[in-house]
Amino acid sequence: MIFQRKENRGIVSFSNFLIFFLLLLAVALKASWLFDIDKMIQNITTIQPDSATAKIFQAVTFIGSPAVVLIISTIMIVYFIFQKQRITSLWIAFTILGGDAVAFAFKQLVKRPRPSDIIGAAHGYSFPSGHVFGTTILVLFVIVICVPRVAEASSRFWIQVFMWVWLIIIVISRVYLRSHYPSDVLGSLLLAASWWQLSTMLYFRFYAAANKVLKDQEIPEESQE
Repeated sequence: MIFQRKENRGIVSFSNFLIFFLLLLAVALKASWLFDIDKMIQNITTIQPDSATAKIFQAVTFIGSPAVVLIISTIMIVYFIFQKQRITSLWIAFTILGGDAVAFAFKQLVKRPRPSDIIGAAHGYSFPSGHVFGTTILVLFVIVICVPRVAEASSRFWIQVFMWVWLIIIVISRVYLRSHYPSDVLGSLLLAASWWQLSTMLYFRFYAAANKVLKDQEIPEESQE
C-alpha cells in the first residue's frame, strides 16, 4: 500500500468539505463580507499588466494549468504501470480525473464570473480554481507517492519544500493575475484536501478487491503518508 491507515481521514475530509460548502454558499449568495475580504486582498495584490512580474506569473499559470497537470499525472500513471503497480496507476487516474470532474461540476453549479480586470487569458467560471485544485492534487501525488521512493533524506526534504513552494506560487499567481478571487483559490484548496482524503478512503475500501483481480502484489504493511 502507498498509505498508512488513519482513523481520522473521514473527519478531515468532511471538515474540509463543510468549510468549502459554507464558502460556496457565501459565494452563491454574494455575501457582502466575502466581497469585502476579496476586494481588500485584491487591493494589496496589484501588478501592471505589462510588468515582468505579470509575465512570470503568466508562465507559471501555463505550467500549472489543468492540461499540464493532466500530462504529468499521465506520465506517473504510465510509470507505475511499468512498475507493475497498476492499482496505484488506477488510483492516480481516478483521483485526478474524478477530482477535475468534481471541481468542474461545482464551477457549473455556482457560475461565478471571473474578476473583470483579468491579466491575460482565462476562460470559464471562477469558483473554484481549476489550476489550484489540480496543482494541489499533483503536489500531494509527488509528496505522498513519489518522495518516499527517493533514497537520500536531504533530497526528499528539498523536493517537498519545492512542491509546497510551487503550490504557493500557483495560488498567488491566480490572485495577482485576477484570474480568480482570493476566495476561489481558498475554495479550491479546501475542496482538494477533502477530495484527497475521500479518494484515499476509497483506495483502502477497494484495495483488496482490486488486488485480487490485478494481482499486483500481496497486501503489505502500511507505509507512507
